[in-house]
Amino acid sequence: MILGVNHPNSFLDAVIVGAIMDHRVHFITRSGVFKNPIVRMILRSVNMIPIYRMTDGKDQLANNDATFEEVRKVLQRGEHVLIFVEGFCRHQTTLQLPLKKGAPRMLLQAWEDGLDVTFLPVWVRYNSFVDFPKSFDINFGQQFGKEVIRDGMENGAAMMAINKAAEVQLQQLSEITNPDTSVKLPKWLLFIPAMLGMVTHILFYFPLERFAWKLRGEQYYDSILFCMMAFLYPFYLITIALLLYCFVGTWWALASVIVLPLLAKSYVMWK
Repeated sequence: MILGVNHPNSFLDAVIVGAIMDHRVHFITRSGVFKNPIVRMILRSVNMIPIYRMTDGKDQLANNDATFEEVRKVLQRGEHVLIFVEGFCRHQTTLQLPLKKGAPRMLLQAWEDGLDVTFLPVWVRYNSFVDFPKSFDINFGQQFGKEVIRDGMENGAAMMAINKAAEVQLQQLSEITNPDTSVKLPKWLLFIPAMLGMVTHILFYFPLERFAWKLRGEQYYDSILFCMMAFLYPFYLITIALLLYCFVGTWWALASVIVLPLLAKSYVMWK
C-alpha cells in the first residue's frame, strides 16, 4: 500500500503510523534533513527516503527520479510506502489543501508496473502539540485503487482523481474522534507512585524538555523530545542501576530497571 497521511507533528507522525502497521513501512521525507552525513546514515537505516521539493532548488529536483525508482522497488517487494500528502508539516487540525502530486505519481507508476497497489488515507490527531502528557488518535480510511480513474485518462487528470478521492476520505477522517479506551485508575491510588515517578525522573526529563523547546523551530518540539528520551532513557536506567549496585546491592539495582518505568507511567496516568 501507499499510506497517505496528514502531517501535523513532524517525525512523530511517521513513528506512530509506522509502529502500528504490521508490515515494513518506508517513509518519504523532505531532503533537507539528510544533509548531514551521519544523520543521513541514521535516517536511511530506519527506512526514510529523501524527496526533493522546489524549495530545495530546481537543480535538486532531478534527484527525485532516484527516489521514485526506490519507491518502485519497495512496492515490488510488497512493502508499504508512507507519504505526507499535504507536502509540509504544520501544527494544525484540518487538512491542508491542495494535496501534492507525489502520492498519485507513485500510485500510477506502480499500476503501470502491473502491481496491485492500493492507497490508504490515514489521519493522525494529537490532544496537544505542547502539553504533557500527550495522547494521539488515529483513523484509517478505506483502501482504494484503479476504480477511481477511468480508462484512457491522461496522467494529470488521473492524479487529480486520486487526490480527490484521498481528500474526501481525509476530510471525513479528520472529523472522527474515537472514544478513549485506555484503563483509568483512581487518582488517589496512583498518587504515591506518581509522586515517586516525578521525583525519580525530574532530573532526566526537565533538562531534555528545555533543550527540545529551545531547538523546536516551528513544529519539531515533540519529535526532538521523543528522540532524545527514547535514545537516552536506557542510559539513565543503567546509570541509576549501577549507582544502586555500588551502594546497596544487586537486587536493588535489578529492581530499579523494572520499577522506575512503572513509576514514570504512574505519573503520566495520574496527571
